[in-house]
Amino acid sequence: METSKTNSTGTRVLDFFKRWLEHRYLPAILAIGAILVMLPALKIDLAVDDLMQRAVELKPSQLPLRMHEAGNPADSGSFSTVLRDLFGFSRDPQNMALMKSYGTLPWWTPDNFRFALWRPVTAFTHWLDYRLFPDSPMLMHAHNIAWFAAIVFLVTIIYRKLLGAGWVAGFAALLFLLDVNTYFPVAFVANRGFFLSLFFGLLCLYEHHQWRSAKSRSGLVLSALFLALSLLTDEGGASTFAFILAYALVLEPGSLRNRALTVLPSILVIVLWRTIYTLSGFGVFHMGLYIDPVYEPLEFGREVIPRVMVLLGSQLTSVAPEVLSTVNPILQPKVVAFFCLPVVAALVVFLPWLRRDKTAAFWFAIMVLAAIPASTVVPVSKNLGFVAVGAYGLIASFVAGLITRPSRLPKGLAYRIPAWIACVLLILAHVPGAAAGRVAVVKVAPLLFNRMCLLSDLGDWPNIENENVIIINALPLALVHAPSYKAYHHQPLPRTLRALVPAGTSFDVERTDDKTLVIQSKAPDIFSCDNVGPINSAYASRTLNLLVGEPQCKKGDRYDLGGLTVEVLETDAADLPSRVAFRFNTSLDSPDFHWLRFDWQTRGYQPYQPFKIPAIGQSVTLSGPHPKEEIEEKKLK
Repeated sequence: METSKTNSTGTRVLDFFKRWLEHRYLPAILAIGAILVMLPALKIDLAVDDLMQRAVELKPSQLPLRMHEAGNPADSGSFSTVLRDLFGFSRDPQNMALMKSYGTLPWWTPDNFRFALWRPVTAFTHWLDYRLFPDSPMLMHAHNIAWFAAIVFLVTIIYRKLLGAGWVAGFAALLFLLDVNTYFPVAFVANRGFFLSLFFGLLCLYEHHQWRSAKSRSGLVLSALFLALSLLTDEGGASTFAFILAYALVLEPGSLRNRALTVLPSILVIVLWRTIYTLSGFGVFHMGLYIDPVYEPLEFGREVIPRVMVLLGSQLTSVAPEVLSTVNPILQPKVVAFFCLPVVAALVVFLPWLRRDKTAAFWFAIMVLAAIPASTVVPVSKNLGFVAVGAYGLIASFVAGLITRPSRLPKGLAYRIPAWIACVLLILAHVPGAAAGRVAVVKVAPLLFNRMCLLSDLGDWPNIENENVIIINALPLALVHAPSYKAYHHQPLPRTLRALVPAGTSFDVERTDDKTLVIQSKAPDIFSCDNVGPINSAYASRTLNLLVGEPQCKKGDRYDLGGLTVEVLETDAADLPSRVAFRFNTSLDSPDFHWLRFDWQTRGYQPYQPFKIPAIGQSVTLSGPHPKEEIEEKKLK
């Protein structure tokens, strides 16, 4: 009797849940839910890239002196400049030279380095922010959240369009809403473009379906328009093509020729966009974090498969792909294999269902195809939006098939047991697991954003604007953000800001004469990271150092920065510098210099305890990052 009552209660709960997922107003309900789950982000202040964009949005009169020397556009604040230069660095080689001379970009930045992104539609939304509420980060976050709510509304409608109005579509949309990977990107104002591209990409899919299913000519025109808008909001909008190609491969009837013709309009839009993009000087080149397939096809070919597997494994398990960058490089191939395991296992379990259900195969194709453009960047969760659309459509379809139509699947226990295990694990990972993850990131996010800002905090002291700040070992990405951080906090900029070597390894600093320092890395090269255990945030810092590249050098190579000459004295087997001389035009003891070093124990620069330059003929050793156990032991002592 007791068991019967329990079963009856469980059945009623499931029936209620199904009716709720089939509610006619579910798209609006989930959109409101998207707003509610993102409300904690309203309290987060602007950080890192947000601050760089803010500097481009403001007029020179609203910024500290020397912002242009540090790389900010000379005509910042103008509408055309915001649309053109809000993302990345200027396309102008002279401006890049200014940044290297001032020190915003370090001396080792390759001469052909380029990082200029064309996102005019997204830039326009930020321009509106700074015209309507320039001093309100809360409203800027609210703007992001509004777009996220619109995406949840739209993705629910599309799931219903292709999966039917039943509970399966509602379940897929609920999974998308709960996705833990969306919190950080939405909470980061500068990431708005990723969600705008997804919003227009979903509109493109909707209109493409209208064109192909209802033969609507307006659907064809609107589909092409929304694809163009997706590309003009973010390069990640190229993943919109995954929607179109998957539709042609799986859902489109007819011959191969007819299917190819349905893809042709999208190809023409992409080719036109890319042509204008390239001819206008935009693009990414010689930057370790990004690989442009057009400029570096061989490099992209080497990296695409492991990056795709990490992205897919992350999406299926809810384990953040950023985990990879915190792992010891020696162990990273094993971590990639770890991400591969759930992908391979899922493929084995899904395959019988994919053969029997075209819609499930469509979502699977989207998931895989969308991961390819996303892999142009090192695996990060903010690039999983398009992948998530396919993944959750596939997961919901598979779960529904296993529960309601088991007869369409293999009957043997050799399949049924793994299939049910996969079903349970997927539900646990993406419902209670994702909900718990969202609670955790709400608490972690403010701390993380605050820590990211502090890495750019060089301090403020009297007469700083008349001094040259020299950082022995620095985090290059933090220095890129340092001028905009100072501008946000109304602090003056130093005369110059120079980083000598990256902060990743231990090294000796020797003063050979009155004006010269020689740095000898303890590791094979100055770009190495010390072995600090299997997992450490220092490895992530090493990955971020790749933002400005790693130059291949020859012994004797010189870099003249004006007031400082850098000479490579020795290199390792990979032609990376291991011993470098820094010759200044004036004595190292000059009061014009303010010497800093990055301290791994405090994760800061200790600006009020300047680094003491050794006497002539003397040297000092600076330590790299420490294992966590070692730091805790020192604290206890």
